[in-house]
Amino acid sequence: MKELRREKYLSKIRPFYNDTDIIKVLTGVRRCGKSTIMKQIMDDLGTDTKVEKSIVYIDLDSKQNLRIRTPDSLEKLIDDGFRNCKGDRFLFIDEIQNVKGFEPLINAYRNDGVSVFITGSNSYLLSGELVTKLTGRYIEFRIFTFSLSEIEEFYTLNGISSSPTDLFQEYLFTGGYPKGITYTDQENRTLYIRSVIEETINKDVLKSKKIRNKTLLSKLLDYLLSTPGAEISSTSISKYLRSENIRTNPNTVNRYLEVIFASKLVDKCMRFDISGKKALKTHYKTYVADISLYTSYPNRRHDIQMGHLLENIVFNELNSRGYDVQVGKLRDCEADFVVSDGRHTAYVQVTYLMDSQKTEEREETLFFKIRDNYPKYIISMDPIQIDRSGIIMLHLVNDFLLGDGFKF
Repeated sequence: MKELRREKYLSKIRPFYNDTDIIKVLTGVRRCGKSTIMKQIMDDLGTDTKVEKSIVYIDLDSKQNLRIRTPDSLEKLIDDGFRNCKGDRFLFIDEIQNVKGFEPLINAYRNDGVSVFITGSNSYLLSGELVTKLTGRYIEFRIFTFSLSEIEEFYTLNGISSSPTDLFQEYLFTGGYPKGITYTDQENRTLYIRSVIEETINKDVLKSKKIRNKTLLSKLLDYLLSTPGAEISSTSISKYLRSENIRTNPNTVNRYLEVIFASKLVDKCMRFDISGKKALKTHYKTYVADISLYTSYPNRRHDIQMGHLLENIVFNELNSRGYDVQVGKLRDCEADFVVSDGRHTAYVQVTYLMDSQKTEEREETLFFKIRDNYPKYIISMDPIQIDRSGIIMLHLVNDFLLGDGFKF
Protein backbone atom coordinates (compact mmCIF):
# COMPACT_ATOMS: atom_id res chain seq x y z
CA MET A 1 0.00 0.00 0.00
CA LYS A 2 1.06 3.59 -0.60
CA GLU A 3 2.46 5.42 2.41
CA LEU A 4 0.61 8.44 3.76
CA ARG A 5 2.69 11.58 4.13
CA ARG A 6 1.74 12.92 7.55
CA GLU A 7 1.79 16.59 6.73
CA LYS A 8 0.06 17.62 9.99
CA TYR A 9 3.32 16.71 11.78
CA LEU A 10 5.83 17.54 9.04
CA SER A 11 4.47 21.10 8.90
CA LYS A 12 5.20 21.52 12.63
CA ILE A 13 8.72 20.09 12.41
CA ARG A 14 9.73 21.71 9.10
CA PRO A 15 10.65 25.14 10.57
CA PHE A 16 13.28 23.34 12.70
CA TYR A 17 14.90 21.26 9.95
CA ASN A 18 17.96 23.51 9.73
CA ASP A 19 18.05 24.58 13.37
CA THR A 20 21.30 23.08 14.67
CA ASP A 21 20.86 24.55 18.17
CA ILE A 22 17.84 22.35 18.94
CA ILE A 23 17.75 18.54 19.02
CA LYS A 24 14.46 17.34 17.53
CA VAL A 25 12.96 14.51 19.62
CA LEU A 26 10.04 12.54 18.16
CA THR A 27 7.96 10.83 20.84
CA GLY A 28 4.70 8.91 20.94
CA VAL A 29 3.26 5.52 21.80
CA ARG A 30 5.07 2.61 20.13
CA ARG A 31 4.08 1.92 16.51
CA CYS A 32 2.44 5.32 16.03
CA GLY A 33 4.70 6.10 13.04
CA LYS A 34 7.69 8.00 14.48
CA SER A 35 10.25 6.20 12.28
CA THR A 36 8.13 6.75 9.17
CA ILE A 37 7.89 10.48 9.86
CA MET A 38 11.65 10.61 10.41
CA LYS A 39 12.18 9.10 6.95
CA GLN A 40 9.66 11.53 5.46
CA ILE A 41 11.73 14.39 6.90
CA MET A 42 14.76 12.89 5.16
CA ASP A 43 12.75 12.76 1.92
CA ASP A 44 11.90 16.45 2.37
CA LEU A 45 15.56 17.31 2.76
CA GLY A 46 16.54 15.15 -0.18
CA THR A 47 14.18 16.92 -2.57
CA ASP A 48 15.69 20.31 -1.72
CA THR A 49 18.55 20.48 -4.24
CA LYS A 50 19.27 24.15 -3.66
CA VAL A 51 21.56 23.42 -0.70
CA GLU A 52 24.33 20.83 -0.63
CA LYS A 53 23.89 18.51 2.34
CA SER A 54 24.86 15.20 3.91
CA ILE A 55 22.33 12.96 5.66
CA VAL A 56 23.23 10.12 8.05
CA TYR A 57 20.46 7.74 9.19
CA ILE A 58 21.09 5.09 11.86
CA ASP A 59 18.50 2.55 13.04
CA LEU A 60 19.89 1.10 16.27
CA ASP A 61 17.32 -1.70 16.21
CA SER A 62 18.45 -2.98 12.81
CA LYS A 63 20.53 -6.17 12.49
CA GLN A 64 23.55 -4.37 11.10
CA ASN A 65 23.71 -2.06 14.14
CA LEU A 66 23.11 -4.55 16.95
CA ARG A 67 26.72 -4.13 18.13
CA ILE A 68 26.44 -0.36 18.36
CA ARG A 69 25.77 -0.06 22.07
CA THR A 70 28.39 2.39 23.37
CA PRO A 71 28.96 6.11 22.69
CA ASP A 72 32.37 5.32 21.18
CA SER A 73 30.98 2.81 18.66
CA LEU A 74 28.13 5.18 17.80
CA GLU A 75 30.56 8.07 17.30
CA LYS A 76 32.65 6.01 14.87
CA LEU A 77 29.56 5.03 12.89
CA ILE A 78 28.40 8.67 12.66
CA ASP A 79 31.85 9.96 11.69
CA ASP A 80 32.15 7.29 8.98
CA GLY A 81 28.81 8.43 7.63
CA PHE A 82 29.86 12.07 7.50
CA ARG A 83 33.31 11.33 6.05
CA ASN A 84 33.99 13.51 3.01
CA CYS A 85 30.62 15.20 3.51
CA LYS A 86 29.77 18.47 1.85
CA GLY A 87 27.45 21.21 3.01
CA ASP A 88 24.95 21.04 5.86
CA ARG A 89 24.88 17.89 8.01
CA PHE A 90 21.74 16.13 9.24
CA LEU A 91 21.81 13.22 11.71
CA PHE A 92 18.84 10.87 12.24
CA ILE A 93 19.00 8.17 14.94
CA ASP A 94 16.18 5.70 15.59
CA GLU A 95 15.91 3.93 18.99
CA ILE A 96 18.65 6.06 20.55
CA GLN A 97 18.09 4.54 24.01
CA ASN A 98 19.97 1.43 22.85
CA VAL A 99 23.21 3.37 23.46
CA LYS A 100 23.60 4.04 27.16
CA GLY A 101 25.01 7.48 27.91
CA PHE A 102 24.34 8.89 24.44
CA GLU A 103 23.46 12.38 25.67
CA PRO A 104 26.95 14.04 25.77
CA LEU A 105 27.79 12.61 22.32
CA ILE A 106 24.56 13.84 20.71
CA ASN A 107 25.02 17.23 22.33
CA ALA A 108 28.56 17.40 20.97
CA TYR A 109 27.27 16.94 17.40
CA ARG A 110 24.68 19.63 18.07
CA ASN A 111 27.48 21.95 19.20
CA ASP A 112 29.39 21.08 16.02
CA GLY A 113 26.60 22.39 13.80
CA VAL A 114 24.79 19.13 13.01
CA SER A 115 20.99 19.17 12.85
CA VAL A 116 20.00 16.19 15.03
CA PHE A 117 16.75 14.18 15.03
CA ILE A 118 16.16 11.25 17.40
CA THR A 119 13.43 8.78 18.35
CA GLY A 120 13.43 6.17 21.09
CA SER A 121 11.74 4.69 24.11
CA ASN A 122 9.51 7.38 25.60
CA SER A 123 10.12 6.21 29.15
CA TYR A 124 13.88 6.55 28.63
CA LEU A 125 13.87 9.80 26.67
CA LEU A 126 11.47 11.71 28.88
CA SER A 127 12.54 10.48 32.31
CA GLY A 128 16.25 9.87 31.72
CA GLU A 129 19.31 12.06 31.44
CA LEU A 130 18.05 13.73 28.26
CA VAL A 131 15.80 15.95 30.35
CA THR A 132 18.47 16.97 32.87
CA LYS A 133 21.50 17.21 30.57
CA LEU A 134 19.88 18.78 27.53
CA THR A 135 17.24 21.05 29.09
CA GLY A 136 16.58 23.95 26.74
CA ARG A 137 18.47 22.25 23.93
CA TYR A 138 15.80 19.95 22.58
CA ILE A 139 12.19 20.18 21.47
CA GLU A 140 9.67 17.34 21.71
CA PHE A 141 7.28 16.59 18.86
CA ARG A 142 4.50 14.27 20.00
CA ILE A 143 3.33 11.90 17.27
CA PHE A 144 -0.10 10.25 17.55
CA THR A 145 -1.64 7.28 15.77
CA PHE A 146 -3.76 8.02 12.69
CA SER A 147 -6.71 10.32 13.26
CA LEU A 148 -9.96 9.50 11.45
CA SER A 149 -9.18 12.14 8.80
CA GLU A 150 -5.77 10.56 8.21
CA ILE A 151 -7.37 7.13 7.81
CA GLU A 152 -9.80 8.62 5.28
CA GLU A 153 -6.84 10.17 3.44
CA PHE A 154 -4.93 6.86 3.55
CA TYR A 155 -7.91 4.96 2.15
CA THR A 156 -8.38 7.51 -0.64
CA LEU A 157 -4.67 7.31 -1.48
CA ASN A 158 -4.93 3.53 -1.81
CA GLY A 159 -8.25 3.43 -3.67
CA ILE A 160 -10.24 2.01 -0.75
CA SER A 161 -13.83 3.28 -0.73
CA SER A 162 -15.62 3.81 2.58
CA SER A 163 -18.41 6.13 3.70
CA PRO A 164 -17.84 8.38 6.73
CA THR A 165 -20.28 6.23 8.72
CA ASP A 166 -18.51 2.95 7.87
CA LEU A 167 -15.12 4.57 8.42
CA PHE A 168 -16.08 5.72 11.89
CA GLN A 169 -17.68 2.40 12.80
CA GLU A 170 -14.43 0.68 11.93
CA TYR A 171 -12.36 3.30 13.74
CA LEU A 172 -14.34 2.81 16.97
CA PHE A 173 -12.95 -0.68 17.42
CA THR A 174 -9.76 -0.65 15.34
CA GLY A 175 -8.29 2.71 16.28
CA GLY A 176 -5.57 4.36 14.25
CA TYR A 177 -2.38 2.35 14.45
CA PRO A 178 -0.85 2.83 10.94
CA LYS A 179 0.10 -0.84 10.60
CA GLY A 180 -3.12 -2.06 12.20
CA ILE A 181 -5.41 -0.54 9.56
CA THR A 182 -3.58 -2.39 6.78
CA TYR A 183 -5.03 -5.69 8.03
CA THR A 184 -8.41 -6.39 6.45
CA ASP A 185 -9.51 -8.93 9.08
CA GLN A 186 -10.72 -7.57 12.43
CA GLU A 187 -9.27 -10.53 14.33
CA ASN A 188 -5.81 -9.86 12.88
CA ARG A 189 -6.10 -6.19 13.77
CA THR A 190 -6.92 -7.08 17.37
CA LEU A 191 -3.98 -9.49 17.57
CA TYR A 192 -1.67 -6.77 16.23
CA ILE A 193 -2.87 -4.19 18.76
CA ARG A 194 -2.46 -6.64 21.63
CA SER A 195 1.09 -7.33 20.45
CA VAL A 196 1.78 -3.57 20.58
CA ILE A 197 0.50 -3.42 24.17
CA GLU A 198 2.71 -6.35 25.14
CA GLU A 199 5.74 -4.86 23.37
CA THR A 200 5.27 -1.49 25.08
CA ILE A 201 4.93 -3.07 28.51
CA ASN A 202 8.02 -5.26 28.02
CA LYS A 203 10.28 -2.66 26.40
CA ASP A 204 9.13 0.62 27.93
CA VAL A 205 7.53 -0.17 31.27
CA LEU A 206 9.09 -3.28 32.79
CA LYS A 207 12.62 -2.10 32.01
CA SER A 208 12.18 0.82 34.38
CA LYS A 209 14.06 0.45 37.66
CA LYS A 210 10.97 1.85 39.41
CA ILE A 211 8.91 -1.26 38.57
CA ARG A 212 9.44 -4.15 40.99
CA ASN A 213 5.97 -5.58 41.53
CA LYS A 214 4.53 -7.03 38.31
CA THR A 215 1.20 -7.84 39.96
CA LEU A 216 0.74 -4.22 41.00
CA LEU A 217 1.70 -3.04 37.51
CA SER A 218 -0.76 -5.46 35.92
CA LYS A 219 -3.62 -4.27 38.15
CA LEU A 220 -2.89 -0.61 37.35
CA LEU A 221 -2.76 -1.30 33.61
CA ASP A 222 -6.03 -3.24 33.83
CA TYR A 223 -7.65 -0.25 35.50
CA LEU A 224 -6.25 2.47 33.22
CA LEU A 225 -6.85 0.64 29.94
CA SER A 226 -10.35 -0.46 31.00
CA THR A 227 -11.72 2.86 32.24
CA PRO A 228 -10.79 5.81 30.00
CA GLY A 229 -12.01 9.08 31.45
CA ALA A 230 -11.83 7.81 35.02
CA GLU A 231 -10.78 10.27 37.71
CA ILE A 232 -7.50 9.17 39.24
CA SER A 233 -6.43 9.51 42.85
CA SER A 234 -3.40 7.57 44.06
CA THR A 235 -4.96 7.38 47.54
CA SER A 236 -8.24 5.82 46.34
CA ILE A 237 -6.37 3.45 43.99
CA SER A 238 -4.07 2.26 46.77
CA LYS A 239 -7.08 1.61 49.02
CA TYR A 240 -8.75 -0.39 46.27
CA LEU A 241 -5.59 -2.42 45.68
CA ARG A 242 -5.27 -3.19 49.37
CA SER A 243 -8.83 -4.51 49.29
CA GLU A 244 -7.57 -6.84 46.53
CA ASN A 245 -4.82 -8.01 48.91
CA ILE A 246 -2.09 -6.07 47.09
CA ARG A 247 0.02 -4.21 49.63
CA THR A 248 0.97 -0.76 48.43
CA ASN A 249 0.74 2.95 49.25
CA PRO A 250 -0.02 6.18 47.36
CA ASN A 251 3.67 6.97 46.76
CA THR A 252 4.28 3.59 45.14
CA VAL A 253 1.13 3.93 43.05
CA ASN A 254 2.28 7.36 41.87
CA ARG A 255 5.70 6.01 40.93
CA TYR A 256 4.20 3.22 38.85
CA LEU A 257 1.69 5.57 37.23
CA GLU A 258 4.46 7.93 36.11
CA VAL A 259 6.25 5.06 34.33
CA ILE A 260 3.01 4.12 32.54
CA PHE A 261 2.43 7.75 31.52
CA ALA A 262 6.02 7.98 30.23
CA SER A 263 5.34 5.01 27.93
CA LYS A 264 2.56 7.10 26.30
CA LEU A 265 0.08 4.22 26.53
CA VAL A 266 -2.04 6.49 28.73
CA ASP A 267 -2.24 10.29 29.00
CA LYS A 268 -3.08 12.53 31.93
CA CYS A 269 -5.74 15.21 31.66
CA MET A 270 -5.32 17.67 34.53
CA ARG A 271 -8.16 19.66 36.09
CA PHE A 272 -8.67 23.40 35.56
CA ASP A 273 -10.54 25.79 37.84
CA ILE A 274 -12.74 27.77 35.42
CA SER A 275 -13.67 30.52 37.89
CA GLY A 276 -10.12 30.99 39.17
CA LYS A 277 -8.53 30.48 35.74
CA LYS A 278 -5.82 28.22 37.15
CA ALA A 279 -4.68 24.61 36.96
CA LEU A 280 -5.52 22.26 39.83
CA LYS A 281 -2.85 19.82 41.00
CA THR A 282 -5.08 17.29 42.76
CA HIS A 283 -6.81 14.50 40.88
CA TYR A 284 -6.89 14.12 37.10
CA LYS A 285 -8.44 11.97 34.41
CA THR A 286 -6.68 9.51 32.13
CA TYR A 287 -7.26 8.54 28.49
CA VAL A 288 -5.68 5.82 26.34
CA ALA A 289 -3.35 6.94 23.54
CA ASP A 290 -5.35 5.08 20.88
CA ILE A 291 -8.95 4.01 21.30
CA SER A 292 -8.06 0.43 20.29
CA LEU A 293 -6.02 0.10 23.49
CA TYR A 294 -9.39 0.22 25.26
CA THR A 295 -11.54 -1.75 22.83
CA SER A 296 -8.93 -4.49 22.22
CA TYR A 297 -7.46 -4.77 25.70
CA PRO A 298 -7.65 -8.45 26.69
CA ASN A 299 -8.21 -7.81 30.41
CA ARG A 300 -10.90 -5.14 30.09
CA ARG A 301 -12.93 -5.20 33.28
CA HIS A 302 -16.37 -4.41 31.87
CA ASP A 303 -18.36 -3.87 28.67
CA ILE A 304 -17.43 -0.99 26.40
CA GLN A 305 -19.05 2.28 27.50
CA MET A 306 -19.95 4.44 24.49
CA GLY A 307 -19.72 7.68 26.48
CA HIS A 308 -16.16 6.90 27.59
CA LEU A 309 -15.27 5.81 24.06
CA LEU A 310 -16.39 9.07 22.44
CA GLU A 311 -14.83 11.21 25.17
CA ASN A 312 -11.48 9.49 24.64
CA ILE A 313 -11.70 9.97 20.86
CA VAL A 314 -12.36 13.71 21.27
CA PHE A 315 -9.49 14.04 23.77
CA ASN A 316 -7.02 12.35 21.40
CA GLU A 317 -8.17 14.41 18.43
CA LEU A 318 -7.76 17.68 20.32
CA ASN A 319 -4.33 16.60 21.56
CA SER A 320 -3.17 15.58 18.09
CA ARG A 321 -4.13 19.03 16.79
CA GLY A 322 -1.67 20.50 19.27
CA TYR A 323 -4.12 21.95 21.78
CA ASP A 324 -3.69 22.01 25.55
CA VAL A 325 -6.60 20.00 26.99
CA GLN A 326 -7.80 20.00 30.61
CA VAL A 327 -10.90 18.98 32.57
CA GLY A 328 -12.92 22.04 33.61
CA LYS A 329 -14.26 22.41 37.16
CA LEU A 330 -16.76 25.06 38.27
CA ARG A 331 -17.98 24.47 41.80
CA ASP A 332 -20.19 21.34 41.59
CA CYS A 333 -20.13 21.12 37.77
CA GLU A 334 -17.60 19.73 35.33
CA ALA A 335 -16.79 20.49 31.70
CA ASP A 336 -15.39 17.54 29.82
CA PHE A 337 -12.63 19.69 28.33
CA VAL A 338 -11.21 23.19 28.50
CA VAL A 339 -9.24 23.60 25.27
CA SER A 340 -6.55 26.22 24.61
CA ASP A 341 -4.02 27.08 21.92
CA GLY A 342 -2.16 29.50 24.18
CA ARG A 343 -4.13 32.55 23.05
CA HIS A 344 -7.73 31.35 22.81
CA THR A 345 -9.95 29.11 24.91
CA ALA A 346 -13.04 26.98 24.23
CA TYR A 347 -15.22 24.66 26.32
CA VAL A 348 -16.29 21.21 25.12
CA GLN A 349 -18.91 18.74 26.32
CA VAL A 350 -19.09 15.27 24.78
CA THR A 351 -22.20 13.08 24.83
CA TYR A 352 -23.45 10.17 22.75
CA LEU A 353 -26.91 11.56 21.96
CA MET A 354 -28.96 14.56 23.11
CA ASP A 355 -31.99 12.29 23.23
CA SER A 356 -33.89 13.72 26.19
CA GLN A 357 -34.54 16.96 28.04
CA LYS A 358 -32.63 15.57 31.02
CA THR A 359 -29.54 14.99 28.85
CA GLU A 360 -29.82 18.48 27.37
CA GLU A 361 -30.05 20.07 30.81
CA ARG A 362 -27.09 18.03 32.09
CA GLU A 363 -24.81 19.00 29.19
CA GLU A 364 -25.86 22.66 29.09
CA THR A 365 -26.02 23.47 32.82
CA LEU A 366 -22.31 24.23 33.19
CA PHE A 367 -22.23 26.39 30.08
CA PHE A 368 -25.04 28.57 31.44
CA LYS A 369 -23.00 29.13 34.62
CA ILE A 370 -19.84 30.24 32.80
CA ARG A 371 -19.82 34.02 32.50
CA ASP A 372 -17.08 34.54 29.92
CA ASN A 373 -17.55 34.70 26.14
CA TYR A 374 -15.35 31.83 25.05
CA PRO A 375 -16.91 29.42 22.49
CA LYS A 376 -18.91 26.56 23.97
CA TYR A 377 -19.37 23.28 22.08
CA ILE A 378 -21.40 20.11 22.55
CA ILE A 379 -20.08 17.26 20.41
CA SER A 380 -22.39 14.28 19.88
CA MET A 381 -23.66 11.72 17.38
CA ASP A 382 -26.96 13.56 16.93
CA PRO A 383 -27.86 13.59 13.22
CA ILE A 384 -29.46 17.05 13.52
CA GLN A 385 -27.36 19.84 15.00
CA ILE A 386 -29.21 23.01 16.03
CA ASP A 387 -27.20 25.69 17.83
CA ARG A 388 -28.98 27.25 20.78
CA SER A 389 -28.35 29.78 23.54
CA GLY A 390 -24.88 30.50 22.15
CA ILE A 391 -23.90 26.83 22.37
CA ILE A 392 -22.48 25.33 19.16
CA MET A 393 -23.61 21.79 18.35
CA LEU A 394 -21.18 19.61 16.36
CA HIS A 395 -21.65 16.17 14.85
CA LEU A 396 -18.71 14.10 16.05
CA VAL A 397 -17.83 12.60 12.66
CA ASN A 398 -18.91 15.11 10.02
CA ASP A 399 -18.25 18.39 11.84
CA PHE A 400 -15.42 17.53 14.23
CA LEU A 401 -13.32 14.52 13.17
CA LEU A 402 -13.67 15.00 9.40
CA GLY A 403 -14.72 18.66 9.31
CA ASP A 404 -13.51 22.02 10.51
CA GLY A 405 -16.41 22.87 12.80
CA PHE A 406 -14.26 23.31 15.91
CA LYS A 407 -12.76 26.80 15.95
CA PHE A 408 -11.85 29.41 18.56
